[in-house]
Amino acid sequence: MHHNSHDMRPIQKHPLNVRVFHYILLLSFLPLAATGLLLFFKPLSQEGMQLTYDIHIIAGVVLSLDALAFTVIAFDRVVLFIARVFSLSERDVKWFMVLGGYPQKFLLGKKVPVPPMNKYNSGQKLFGACVLIGGTLLILSGLVLWLVPHVAPRDLVWLLGQIHLVAGLILTAFLPVHLFLAVYRFDDFKAMMVHGNVPYHDAAEYTPLWVEQEIVPVTANQQRNK
Repeated sequence: MHHNSHDMRPIQKHPLNVRVFHYILLLSFLPLAATGLLLFFKPLSQEGMQLTYDIHIIAGVVLSLDALAFTVIAFDRVVLFIARVFSLSERDVKWFMVLGGYPQKFLLGKKVPVPPMNKYNSGQKLFGACVLIGGTLLILSGLVLWLVPHVAPRDLVWLLGQIHLVAGLILTAFLPVHLFLAVYRFDDFKAMMVHGNVPYHDAAEYTPLWVEQEIVPVTANQQRNK
């Protein structure tokens, strides 16, 4: 296989179970982020704040069940995802030095050299690590704060409240950037939200190491076995 700017052959990037997990994660985290900010700033009446709290709890339960179910059903994919996002190399340092070339492209209209990336670029790996760590902290701290706040030690409850707040604010701050870049990379956005596939030319441009190290050998083996 060779790189071609018009090669539209589909490559599966996100299988169905990942897409379903991502849908539920998105649909639960958006109300969690919104209600979390309302609970922090408290701009509503007592009745409004109680409704906000109830929505926050329901969305939190949905997100927790989604994460638990995906971990059990697709444990191999979770392990692989962890391995990908926590793999660091000199390429990641160079990627962050130019921030993937996005500021230069958006602000200056220039295209700068970007280190070749694997399935996820360095920014996506950072976001993935924050989601894994921050999401775990949010779920665990949220369960304690919701279910046993009067049983757990007072200092522990205070600490978990601060952890819940900081983790929630960090992930909420990431959200608009993640959504903007997801829509900007529209082929990847459609892959995650619709059919799971990216065109070969898109994968070869943005994730050449993934194509060369994983996609091409697999395709070549399939052709030999025919």
